[in-house]
Amino acid sequence: MTRPTPAVVANRPPGAMHGGRTLIVLAVMLASPPVAAQTVDEHASHHPGGSAGASMPAPGNGMAASQPMGSPGADPMAVMMKQMMAPAPGATGAAGMSGMGGAASPPAGCCGPAGGKPFYPSLMQWPVLTDEAQRTVRAEALKRVGSGAEALTAEQSRLHQALASNDFVAARDAIRGAREGLALADSGAGAIQGMAEGKAPREIALTWFKTQSGTVGADKMAADSGLSWWHIIGMALLVAALLTALFLRQARLRRVASLVERLTPGSPGGQAATAAPTAPAPQAPVPATAPQASPSAQPAVQRPWKGVLRIKAIFDETSSVKTFRLMEANGGPVPFTFLPGQYATITSEIDGQKVRRSYTISSSPTQRDYIELTIKREQYGLESRHLHDHADTGDLLEISAPSGRFFFTGTEADGIVLIAGGVGITPMMSVLRSLTDRSYAHDIFLLYGVNTPADLIFREECDYLARRHPKLHVVYVVSKADGTEWQGPIGYMTADFIKGSVPDITKRRIHLCGPPPMMTAVKAALAELKVPSDQIKTEEFAPPKGGPVVDTEPAEPVAAPPPVIPIQAAPIPSAHATVTFSKSGKAGPLAPDQSVLEAAEAIGVTIDYDCRAGTCGRCKVQLQQGQVAMEVEDALAADEKADGIILACQAKSAGDLVVEA
Repeated sequence: MTRPTPAVVANRPPGAMHGGRTLIVLAVMLASPPVAAQTVDEHASHHPGGSAGASMPAPGNGMAASQPMGSPGADPMAVMMKQMMAPAPGATGAAGMSGMGGAASPPAGCCGPAGGKPFYPSLMQWPVLTDEAQRTVRAEALKRVGSGAEALTAEQSRLHQALASNDFVAARDAIRGAREGLALADSGAGAIQGMAEGKAPREIALTWFKTQSGTVGADKMAADSGLSWWHIIGMALLVAALLTALFLRQARLRRVASLVERLTPGSPGGQAATAAPTAPAPQAPVPATAPQASPSAQPAVQRPWKGVLRIKAIFDETSSVKTFRLMEANGGPVPFTFLPGQYATITSEIDGQKVRRSYTISSSPTQRDYIELTIKREQYGLESRHLHDHADTGDLLEISAPSGRFFFTGTEADGIVLIAGGVGITPMMSVLRSLTDRSYAHDIFLLYGVNTPADLIFREECDYLARRHPKLHVVYVVSKADGTEWQGPIGYMTADFIKGSVPDITKRRIHLCGPPPMMTAVKAALAELKVPSDQIKTEEFAPPKGGPVVDTEPAEPVAAPPPVIPIQAAPIPSAHATVTFSKSGKAGPLAPDQSVLEAAEAIGVTIDYDCRAGTCGRCKVQLQQGQVAMEVEDALAADEKADGIILACQAKSAGDLVVEA
């Protein structure tokens, strides 16, 4: 069906339907099927007759020269493309824009010298809006507005006629023509608006192309970069997010580094040190023989962790011994590693003063969710009485751990003999649990002596482990069994008892821990059995004497063969001595079996300490007058001894002393 063309449109110049629609077609093509290739007749309709002076038909029947718009074969996208790229109204041949600005004629159109130059592409040739160019562009833009308005009027009339006759093919053709007329008028109006804003022809063309393609208008584009402000703001937000992420990552790395520095674990392989440190710094000592244990079991810890742990459970072991299970306050694994036999230090405020006491960790290092401290209630033990009488589940304890060099990981020797007395079983139990957890392949002997069968700590667990592990041999001895059903050995840890319990005792490594009288007697028995002293490792468990000085110490429940071998050769006078602390200006009584540290605590003199076993070296003080004897002095170097440095936790004396503290 051929579309009738109103007379008012018949005189429109060639190409009037093509100006400024290129970008609209590109946008529509993204959502439409591919445009069919133009036929030769359709392409020739741009330049009818091949002459430069021929006019392109205006919207109407002139557009249907090659094919009716309403026919099924007509491609609306091809028609729109021809309309957008049509030469400016009145343009002829290559000279269509020859008068703009007095410049030379623009290049020939798309079809050679005979083809017209499209309106908006022609504007791209003019970087500056001169007066002459403005007059020419304005005239041609007004022609486009007029031609578009005429086309709209004509197509509206055709639309009414088609609807009245129920000819919907013709109605669609009229709608297409109206759309083309609207685009033609819009392109001219856009050019006029651009000139009113003082824009150059090139900028007017770019603005039209961007508007028709659906991109942001030139008035919203950044002048220099060509980017929209929304784009710039988005990039700024992305950069800010990136910088924030980098800052948070650096803060996390610093926090991790700080935590690692606090924990300072040893090397995974645990390389053995060649010798013990001669002058330890005021911190937990480095083990003289570092373990070779696997990294997952117990890496060596060089510096104690300090923080708080929560009491999760309390177990009654005997009438005077409790086990306190401590876990990380907020959940998770215990924030430090330790070796079986090492200890932790608890700091509490009791009666307005800071009290610190060290207790061996009795649990296995293979258990990472908690540690256990097994503590006996001592008559003069401020901390032990406080924990037994006042501590409850849910309480927080200030902990420093681990410390100590009295440990056994299973790599130091092929087999071990553990000799314990009373609460001295705690480090042995940590070793025992650790070795059995890891299925230690060598013999383990546990000799455990107490006063009565009721004083045996961990008896049920030791018997259970002995049944499960054939290499574990457990022997108990009690000094008193009257009124009980005890069927085991009764007596003391004599040389005969030790020899009968452990074959080839002279070839074995021995760990000894208990109260001082018991340890003295056992060391004498081992010497009688010709056990080399370098095979014997000891840790002393002495009850605190921080309370009033008494003539006799409360009876120790662990039996020892009388008479007790004296710790020192110095004679013990009947009268108490006096210890004077020169810095604080205080003095107090000193019992023969009381350490300088305990005497200082009794009168409120502060001396720093950690292990209370003579191994860490934190309680070193200057002896200014008098003589002392020390059971353990591992933390002192030879030159320190010569200069009068003593360990306050080990120093005892029968005479008066003056100490710098």
